[in-house]
Amino acid sequence: MKFTINKDSVTTDTTFGNLSVSTNEEEGYRPFQLFIASLAGCSGTLLRTIFTKKRMDITHIELEADYVRNHDKANRIEEIHFTALVQTDHTLTEKQAERISQLVLTNCGMIQSVISSMEITFSIQLVDD
Repeated sequence: MKFTINKDSVTTDTTFGNLSVSTNEEEGYRPFQLFIASLAGCSGTLLRTIFTKKRMDITHIELEADYVRNHDKANRIEEIHFTALVQTDHTLTEKQAERISQLVLTNCGMIQSVISSMEITFSIQLVDD
């Protein structure tokens, strides 16, 4: 990847389009937003794949991300808690949900890249249609 450093942003061209990153929300995506979005993108698509392999039809999935930043240490992200809100006609026991959540944490490359430097949790919650 090649990046151009501008006055108030950093930009790159991707196969999907131009991406602008900035600490100023008016100039581009904030770095922490992209960081959490990359973890959500990786883990969310992996979750969908796991459900497909288990032959569980999913009506809808939403992924909520709660995070904790340490303002005293460069505003770094110290915790991220993902909750997958899943709509399905299938039953899912608590044990099955925990097992699938663990598979996501273990097999998501983006999460595995940073899990040793922060607390990351992933849980699944069934919701009604």
